[in-house]
Amino acid sequence: MNLQEFSSYVPDVRNEKNQVYTVEEIVFIAMVSVLCGAETWNEIEIFGNSHEEYFKNRLPHLSGIPSEDTFNRFFTLLDIEWFEEIFRLWINDICSQLPGVVAIDGKAVCQTPHSKGHGMKDRLYMVSAWAVRNGLCLGQQKVDGKSNEITAIPELIKALDLTQCIVTIDAVGCQKAITETIIDAEADYILCVKDNQKKLKAQIFSLLTEEDRIYLPYKQSYFQQNDGHGRKEYRECVCDAAFYPEHFYAGWKGIKTIAKITCVRQVGNAEPTTETRCYISSLPQDPKLILESVRSHWQVENNLHWQLDVSFREDYTRKTDNAAVNFSLMCKMALILLKQSKKKIGIAGKRKLCGWDEKYRDEILGIQRIIPPEE
Repeated sequence: MNLQEFSSYVPDVRNEKNQVYTVEEIVFIAMVSVLCGAETWNEIEIFGNSHEEYFKNRLPHLSGIPSEDTFNRFFTLLDIEWFEEIFRLWINDICSQLPGVVAIDGKAVCQTPHSKGHGMKDRLYMVSAWAVRNGLCLGQQKVDGKSNEITAIPELIKALDLTQCIVTIDAVGCQKAITETIIDAEADYILCVKDNQKKLKAQIFSLLTEEDRIYLPYKQSYFQQNDGHGRKEYRECVCDAAFYPEHFYAGWKGIKTIAKITCVRQVGNAEPTTETRCYISSLPQDPKLILESVRSHWQVENNLHWQLDVSFREDYTRKTDNAAVNFSLMCKMALILLKQSKKKIGIAGKRKLCGWDEKYRDEILGIQRIIPPEE
């Protein structure tokens, strides 16, 4: 399913009266413009007008370029769940489902207009699922302004096919209800224990301390060391079976392993810093797999959130409501398409090249130019 085909699946949510442009035309022009660097509805209109011939050669019945108000109204009316569902169909079409780590993490997209605070209720907040092996965003879920990530994460998990995947979530996702949702989805989990879960954290620390290891022969550990760029890092993962989970870990569905990861970092000649975190997992004891899965979780920050902030300037958006959520999804789609390109330049450079070179643009979009009959 290329981007033009994707546009044809988007439902028409407008009043039938006075329609000038088709849904396919509005969505396709908006998507291509975002791919080529447009960041506002006005910039989408400007890009469309400056490349009108290009769009007419690919949309044979296009009579002109919609105004910024038309784009804004359409994506404000477009139900975010409908758009998300089509996005997931598109993702399933371009990649095969491969077992591996799926990192789930939240990100503030923009500040709510007229808000004075900086908390979650004052910003539009999205939870995204990132497939590490495929390097793709599998989906997103808007966080209710009256709630938090804890309610959005289960909804996202239920909507995705995570069979045989390893779901990693930072400390906010360490909830009994979330472990149940993951297990019901036929997936496994590695969850970071929160600091305020003092009883659980103290129990793991107690069982996995250096002094106790000799008394518990089932403990396993894995070491990893990296040197480079003036920095040294040493990591150790120690894990043990979660014995008698129905008694000691009641309510944590599927729990099989407890783990403790210690990371020591030294930059140059500075004093080393040590960080220790505790985890629970439904995986069997495998300290190497647990350590590597936890490390790969941060790809959602580096490869998705950082790119959306730096290359797509998502933090600077002034859009609101459905328009902001739908625009965020279009940015994710553009990022996915650009990541598929093997050209050895950065994402920002690829966006510029899409705007400059029609041939490269069509290669990214996976479409061919349609020559009108009069030519």
